[in-house]
Amino acid sequence: MNMRVNIAPSWGEVGSIVRRLAMSGEQHALLNIWPEAAKAFAAAEALQQVLPLLNDDQKAVVAKSLTQALGKQGY
Repeated sequence: MNMRVNIAPSWGEVGSIVRRLAMSGEQHALLNIWPEAAKAFAAAEALQQVLPLLNDDQKAVVAKSLTQALGKQGY
């Protein structure tokens, strides 16, 4: 049996890291992680473009995912 464990942070967790770095003034670390934040902003824009095309069940999945990701960031 071949098992894999994904220990990569979720986007919500990356958002929390970026927030902590920004609030703490860790500019060098923030510059290093900023490409990940840029991907998140781009993904948000892509989602805004796709959202009107989704059916209600798909929109519910998006809403649940957004709520969970925001929860990981303390919102």
